[in-house]
Amino acid sequence: MDVNAFSEFKSGRLVPINSGRFSDYAFVPSPLPPSIVTNDAHWPLLLAAHKKLARLDVMASELPDLNLLLRPLQRREAMTSNSLEGTFVAPEELLLFEAQDSKASDEGKRNDWLEVAAYDTALTRGCELIRDGHRITKAMMLQLHRLLMDVSVRGRERRPGEFRTKQVVGGANRRYVPPPPEELPAALANFEVFMVAPPSEIDPLIAAYVAHYQFEAIHPFEDGNGRLGRLLLALCIYQWLALNTPCLYMSEFFERNRKDYIWHLSRISTHGEWRDWIDFCLRGTIEQADDSMRRCEVLRGLRKAYLARLGAKSDKSILLLDDLFKSPFITVIEVKRKFDVTYPTAKSYLERLVAEGVITEMKDRSLRTYVAREIFDAAYGD
Repeated sequence: MDVNAFSEFKSGRLVPINSGRFSDYAFVPSPLPPSIVTNDAHWPLLLAAHKKLARLDVMASELPDLNLLLRPLQRREAMTSNSLEGTFVAPEELLLFEAQDSKASDEGKRNDWLEVAAYDTALTRGCELIRDGHRITKAMMLQLHRLLMDVSVRGRERRPGEFRTKQVVGGANRRYVPPPPEELPAALANFEVFMVAPPSEIDPLIAAYVAHYQFEAIHPFEDGNGRLGRLLLALCIYQWLALNTPCLYMSEFFERNRKDYIWHLSRISTHGEWRDWIDFCLRGTIEQADDSMRRCEVLRGLRKAYLARLGAKSDKSILLLDDLFKSPFITVIEVKRKFDVTYPTAKSYLERLVAEGVITEMKDRSLRTYVAREIFDAAYGD
């Protein structure tokens, strides 16, 4: 690690380590909270971000089923957070995989799908724990890390659900060297205190972005730190801002601004530049809230139009319609199992939705599969 990159204003201390073949330095972030974080400097952006989040939260809460928006948002978060780590999965691939109508051409691709699905599982579990009143503790982090990592060969090799006991490095050419293992207990103890009860003098949205930096700087696991850190960020915002729904996810903004994301995290460590990081995140909050509200409006409009087309037709069609908003790909086998009916009957339910222009049949699929293309485009398109 280049120690010359660290200025006198760095937000921690450098400690010598012996990596075996040669000596190096590791960075240990200062305990939280950072004294230089103030709300006044960010007031205009902070106020705008809170207003956007409040509007999004109300809009999501007014939907007939929260999952109409939350499931697409959470899947998008899972895909983009993994893409930041080099695991790229197209939305259609993942949804077809979930619908059990897609087979990987190689084991590596299947592992990609499993890793994204695992992020979705861990995020869903984290939201459940927050709704049940749990605070974000080390025990919760371990539980979520296990869900995140214990799904593929790649994950199981990296001690899922255990804090690291060896030195790791981040980035090419040892760009960042996080604290050595003997420094982790104190760093994690301080971090847990902050997560359980963030200081009241720090705005909760700012506190969430402070916590995100700290987690990434500590780097407490052998692998999965980036993904778990972004997952915890979503949970912090959900809990600390007392939102009705976990409706803000930042990985898409970080992915669109990947170089800036990495730069700002690094500059906190090397130069203590908290203000630029907070401004960057608040702008991202506004962008992501706007994007989610736009998708919410389109999805709500589609559901209203589809219900008008279906009119007084079978209740089964209505039930299938709401399922399509949660996942726009569906197979006859799924419908057969859902309603415990024969295959021809299940197919007839779907054909009614075809006749109303809600879904179309996909060709050349291993199972008879249908897609609600307008819903897919609204939820997962650019």
